[in-house]
Amino acid sequence: MSILINAFSTVTQPPAINFPCERLYHRGLDDPELMKNLDGFIGYVMQAGDGQMNSRRYALYRHIQRVKHQFAFEIEEENFNEFTSWGWQANAIILLTDGTIRNPDGDILLDPDDDIDFDVIVPYPPEALKRKTKNEQYLAKLGLHTPTHLPPVIAESEVILRTPDEVAKRALAIMLTGIQAESFRENNPINPMEFKERCPTGFAALSNNERDFIYSEQPTEQDVIDMSWKYEALLPLQWAINWQSELPFADTICDVSSLVDKGMQHSEQDISKVTLRPISELLDALDLHYRLHWITTDFRMKGEQPPASIISDVIQERHYALNWLTNFENADWDDVDTPT
Repeated sequence: MSILINAFSTVTQPPAINFPCERLYHRGLDDPELMKNLDGFIGYVMQAGDGQMNSRRYALYRHIQRVKHQFAFEIEEENFNEFTSWGWQANAIILLTDGTIRNPDGDILLDPDDDIDFDVIVPYPPEALKRKTKNEQYLAKLGLHTPTHLPPVIAESEVILRTPDEVAKRALAIMLTGIQAESFRENNPINPMEFKERCPTGFAALSNNERDFIYSEQPTEQDVIDMSWKYEALLPLQWAINWQSELPFADTICDVSSLVDKGMQHSEQDISKVTLRPISELLDALDLHYRLHWITTDFRMKGEQPPASIISDVIQERHYALNWLTNFENADWDDVDTPT
């Protein structure tokens, strides 16, 4: 008896299909039909059963957002075990014709009646699980804890990073916005043309919101505060392209003068020579700040103050920058989300 399988892989380079099957089609990110299918798949996951959010539904939602490839093929039932090995290497979930969503072992992750076994393993790349465990242990030593069901962030085998020059341009744009926020605080706004003259690369990279702010005649106090905090997003981006030597723990406010000095120094250099830190370092930082953000959000929702050893706004801005860096939801700078 043959089985029709739709497999949704999150890795950028899936392994070769080396098991007996009839290949029906393969869609990658360059195929617009893939995004349509993924949108429909997310809708199916969110509406199945009672439609209430839980850790399993959330994990499937995030998996589908990271999908890079969709495969459809028919295999004979006796060959399913040969598919399993490929499925784990591809970090795939599968959708069968009975409406069940399963892991590569064929264990049911979600069925149309929402009968969920939370002990069934959701696929994650091994390196992502190791990173999650390492950061959980590190935070536990600091007396900070996150729930075990909180998933890992994207892994090396899945991520598509922003390019080094794109990060450099974004860093310069944030710097200009922060400088203008300071000038608004002092009631002495800088003429935008001065930014264009002194840092044309950063000026050209301004987002719509940043451009509106810099040109604003009288921004609100809250806008000034919000744009001032973006210096904390600038630090991890400068660190990511080696303009800062370290990204310290999120228990202190950044040194603004150092950020501006580094930015202005590099604004006059060829950003095509900029390089990113190793992917593992960038994802270590992302996973850590994702967990820290969960902790501060949990305290806020309980109406409590987080520990004095961490600063909520610093963590929020760093998480924002690192999500952008790793193309979270493929969002532009103004639209980055930081769900926990």
